Amino acid sequence: MADKDIIVIVDDNPHVLKLLRISLEKAGYEIHSAENGDEGLEVVNKIQPDLIISDVMMPQTDGIEFCWMIRENSATPMVPFIFLTSLEDRDMEIRGFRAGADEYLVKPVDRNVLLAKVETLLNRAKRVRAMDSETTAQVKGFEGNLADLSLAEVIQLLNQNKRNGTLEITSIVTGKIVFKQGNIIFATAGKEEGVEAINRLVALSDGSFKFEPLEAKITPNINGSTMNILLEALRLMDEANMGKEED
Repeated sequence: MADKDIIVIVDDNPHVLKLLRISLEKAGYEIHSAENGDEGLEVVNKIQPDLIISDVMMPQTDGIEFCWMIRENSATPMVPFIFLTSLEDRDMEIRGFRAGADEYLVKPVDRNVLLAKVETLLNRAKRVRAMDSETTAQVKGFEGNLADLSLAEVIQLLNQNKRNGTLEITSIVTGKIVFKQGNIIFATAGKEEGVEAINRLVALSDGSFKFEPLEAKITPNINGSTMNILLEALRLMDEANMGKEED
């Protein structure tokens, strides 16, 4: 491939690092590695990778703390993140998703499963970047389907580009999210308002969205960091999905 996707692997086990490096390099990716979360954060901020794979249990800064640092204090807060662990522990899995992980795989990981997850997350991130470039070049509205681009990705895009306007969502519930300089200041979803509305809208997987870059004169019903609100909505969605799997 002309421009290789860059993946950072963080694991204190040199054997695991070697096996993952071999598998991913054979698949055409550029690999960088670190042995703990502190080193991993330095590498991530230096090279700004396309995806991160991290063990959970590590000395010094473990994977959970590392993921939190990436989401809250790095140059690439929404980079796709996969956790690897040898523990088949549901509580640990929930902690991982709460920290902001996108996927959670138990070691030893089947190579084909790993490569499939990596490809899926990279393709999703590329769709966001493609829309990012298009909307930056053409400062106008846009629309799409939630089956192709999740609402979380749309919110991330608008937040990063500091856009002003209103996002209309049409699905099993009708919703509206108002942005000011990329920050969510107002949201409704049916009868729900504020953060509760965001939590419900982010969980939608079917429907459509339309963004209009018109400044709305409205009384805010949301305060706080948009990224924190988004991450919390994703964590709640993941917990709900895991609860359904257990039933």
